Amino acid sequence: MQTDRTRDPGKRLLAAAQYVRAGAVFADVGTDHAALPILLCRTGRVQKAYACDIARAPLEAARRNIERAGLAGRIVPLLCDGFSGLEGLGVTDAAVCGMGGELTARLIGAAPFLARDRVRLILQPMTRARFLRSFLLSAGFSIEEEELLSDAGRQYELIVASYTGKTEEWSEAELYLGKKNVARGGEALARLAARRVAHLKNLANGQTGAEKEKTEETIRQIRALAAPAERK
Repeated sequence: MQTDRTRDPGKRLLAAAQYVRAGAVFADVGTDHAALPILLCRTGRVQKAYACDIARAPLEAARRNIERAGLAGRIVPLLCDGFSGLEGLGVTDAAVCGMGGELTARLIGAAPFLARDRVRLILQPMTRARFLRSFLLSAGFSIEEEELLSDAGRQYELIVASYTGKTEEWSEAELYLGKKNVARGGEALARLAARRVAHLKNLANGQTGAEKEKTEETIRQIRALAAPAERK
């Protein structure tokens, strides 16, 4: 029997929901079945939300779920590419959960109002979290919080960011692991570090010279940052 995601959104969406500020005007980009906006409106955390998707079929499914939940007056389905169509609607908090890190970065970069309006971004990249962190920091966004969580046997990374106008430089190892995750430590960090090291080892096998040395140095840095977590 298929799980009703509007009733049981799963651990990763529940984790994302906790970073949406109370009273926010919320936008969920790539909403799929609108599980996150429905959860936030049902709990009273937000009073208004936009459920956004680029494809008509999932947006129609979202519309039906919104109507079934009795929230048609509070959640607006929007057919849009990324954040297009959201400017000027007073959005204060926005989520992009389940897309690749590179695509997420592209969507943020194409929406200058996110920086201008200091919109809080709740991001859950499925791939290339290191790329997304690097983009955010170089574009003037501050990473306010990070979290590692497991759901259905898979580890996910959550990144919460907002624009400050100040750029930051992190080491390669910090970009791969996340500074907040490193500070928190624990088993989840050790697991993430092991995955990153395995990936980089495979990468190094096809490299030579300075490129290989750089990758091997990043592996050493990751192990050093994760060592306290591994000892716990």
